[in-house]
Amino acid sequence: MITALTLALQVAMPRDHWFGADKLKHFFVAAFTQSVTYSALQAAKVRHGDALAAAWVVTAGVSVAKEIHDRRTTGLFSVRDLVWDAAGAGVASLLLSHSVRGSPDNELPGTPPVASLLSPLPSGPIFPRVAMSASAPVR
Repeated sequence: MITALTLALQVAMPRDHWFGADKLKHFFVAAFTQSVTYSALQAAKVRHGDALAAAWVVTAGVSVAKEIHDRRTTGLFSVRDLVWDAAGAGVASLLLSHSVRGSPDNELPGTPPVASLLSPLPSGPIFPRVAMSASAPVR
């Protein structure tokens, strides 16, 4: 009797594996949510640290809301899905924190500003400064 009940419960309960397509979806959707939220807040001139913290709150809220929805529809609240969500948000945060552009808002005191990709090349032995005149032919 106990064996039959145990087997019936195992068949009725959906299986929750650590790896699979669903887990990759959780990872990438959380990373996307983290990135979009951070970017929107940065566009609104929110400081880097505050934008990153708020992006974590939004991503966590979306992730937990999704699991609550799953619990109501499928009967499964997956902590493993939340782990993958946190991993995606963490990787996105790591990438975002290493790609901060230099501005007075984002710099720490005493750190040199980050050079812009659009700034002119420095002069030196590799990039000599050449004076361009209007009469010089362009090669």
